[in-house]
Amino acid sequence: MPDPVPVARRALLMSVAFIAATGAAGGALAQPAADAAPLAAIMERYAAALRSNDVEALVGLYAADGVFMRENFPAVAGTDALRAAYRDLFAALKVDLSFKILEAEVAGDLAWLRGISTGRLKVLATGVETADSFNQLVVFRRIGAAWKIRSYLFASDKPAAGSTR
Repeated sequence: MPDPVPVARRALLMSVAFIAATGAAGGALAQPAADAAPLAAIMERYAAALRSNDVEALVGLYAADGVFMRENFPAVAGTDALRAAYRDLFAALKVDLSFKILEAEVAGDLAWLRGISTGRLKVLATGVETADSFNQLVVFRRIGAAWKIRSYLFASDKPAAGSTR
């Protein structure tokens, strides 16, 4: 039986690709990136909350059914699971990342962005600090007048240990 995490990642990516290609969100056509300014503002608030270890601010950026998918960890979904995941993250790491949006589209009440984050991570148990960078894919849903993170997926942009890439 296939590992459910890679299957879930493929399903999310295929869904986003379909929405982006067809404008299938409510029959709306994809809008230019200028309409994505609110998404950039959310990512700036996300980065600030990471730097200040603000679990509640992070959870508040997500939809109630939001999903957080970290590399090498099971996906978590829903407010309580998000809260626990970010608490666990901050118990292990000090995070200082900035985000750069490479592309974004808005289609009705759904939107997505692809970006990179770069900065420093410090492992609290050892004190080891490293420069890191990550690819990310974020899907947003408009709820009322506000955009919320529906799904956030990130993975290192560095080859895995032992990779021939």
